[in-house]
Amino acid sequence: DEGEPGTFKDRFYLEKDPHRFLEGALIASLFIKASNVYIYMRDEYPSVIEILNNEIKNLEKEKIIPEGHFILRRGAGAYICGEESAMIESIEGKRGIPRHRPPYIAEVGLFGRPTLNHNIETLFWIPEILNKGSGWFSSKGWSNKNKGLRSYSVSGRVNNPGLKIAPAGIPLRILIDDYCGGMLEGHNLKA
Repeated sequence: DEGEPGTFKDRFYLEKDPHRFLEGALIASLFIKASNVYIYMRDEYPSVIEILNNEIKNLEKEKIIPEGHFILRRGAGAYICGEESAMIESIEGKRGIPRHRPPYIAEVGLFGRPTLNHNIETLFWIPEILNKGSGWFSSKGWSNKNKGLRSYSVSGRVNNPGLKIAPAGIPLRILIDDYCGGMLEGHNLKA
């Protein structure tokens, strides 16, 4: 549920390369022996819902996944459903409000079963990390404290807006100057 204002990285990944996300989700589910993968998609992304439905049907048709392994649930776009337990409530057909903790969702989650919740970007990186190794990924961070790559949704008065993949922990000024071509003429970076 990509509900933060100005974010579009998940939509971008799912429209451009849905297979990579689905592969990462399948790998993760096989690793933990999950019986199902629920994909919660905001209703404001009708093209993504259609893409995912078609790709899931193709995976089932090719017998890559058993029928019903991936279950796509549409959300009403309530901002609070970005919180993992509120999302679970919504998937279960209830009002999307956060649960009290403990228990945590890893103990008692979706339909009372242990549940892991991952965002699209995390699952998107799994196949590449497996191919290139964890050392490759962790070496991409801005510093020893910040490891890996992150996706940044950049919009506004910059020369080159869009999705930018840059080191985790990168300073905003360097992200804007080096990855976005700087600010548009006559505009200053304010944060």
